[in-house]
Amino acid sequence: MRLSDQRGIVRGCCLGLLVLLIAIGASVYVADRALAAPTLGAPPAGPSHGPTETAIALVLGTEMAAKLLLSPHGVVVVSEQDLTVLAVANNPHPNAFRDPQVRVRGGLVVVSAQVSAGPFAPTAVAHINLSLRPGSNGPQIVAQVPEVDIGMLGLPGFFSTGLASQIDAALSLDRLFAIDPRLNALRSDIECVAVVRGGVAIGVHLPDVSPDASSCVS
Repeated sequence: MRLSDQRGIVRGCCLGLLVLLIAIGASVYVADRALAAPTLGAPPAGPSHGPTETAIALVLGTEMAAKLLLSPHGVVVVSEQDLTVLAVANNPHPNAFRDPQVRVRGGLVVVSAQVSAGPFAPTAVAHINLSLRPGSNGPQIVAQVPEVDIGMLGLPGFFSTGLASQIDAALSLDRLFAIDPRLNALRSDIECVAVVRGGVAIGVHLPDVSPDASSCVS
């Protein structure tokens, strides 16, 4: 065998070993980041408006009715604790997403849940932006998911595509309005939704009043 051939074999072996070491290092890094506990801060904060979505809807319906007696615009805040109750009650896959919790962080709704990954149970975190869009039955509260993490590892954007509809169903703010007749009567008069400190503000206006999109943050 010529010396040049021997050198080629050595270079090929070294290159293969280097690629293998890089792959192992990358796998260890990914696993370490995925299994790390995300920094979520304090548990979901109150006030709590009830232990079930029906109880929450009735309390918020009473609160909204009282506010509309005093003003043509009314705003209620669904707290982090309330949102967590809704997420648990409407969890589309309770065996896959365990112990869901909802917080507000950095102007976004942050939903966390434990998921299964073989023998491990990392925490999945979805960062959610809420907006109000026109719908066939009036304004519709829509969830957008700009970021999804497993532990401290950010996932590619396409993972968020399938989550948006599931999060819409889990938080179920539209369903919340449908439960209480007083809120349901105002369903087509929702004028704003905003992520505020400690929860999500939802504003409505009386039927004969023009909507004010700023009422949720004023």
